[in-house]
Amino acid sequence: MYLVLKSTVAAGKRVSAGDVIELSVDEANELLAMGRVEPAKEKPKAEIADRSVSLESSDAPAVKTRTRKKKA
Repeated sequence: MYLVLKSTVAAGKRVSAGDVIELSVDEANELLAMGRVEPAKEKPKAEIADRSVSLESSDAPAVKTRTRKKKA
């Protein structure tokens, strides 16, 4: 997997900067030498967060509701 740095033609197709593509070894070496692509980094998997609030299964504290100020 390679990240395209500059728009170019790779694998017989036009690819834009920012695309992640799969290339043959020979073509990848040529484009790496020209500075057109770089090896793509694996994205770290995001942790699954429990975002529930005010549910029985929630660890978060209960939500405080706004109250109306009392008239004097």
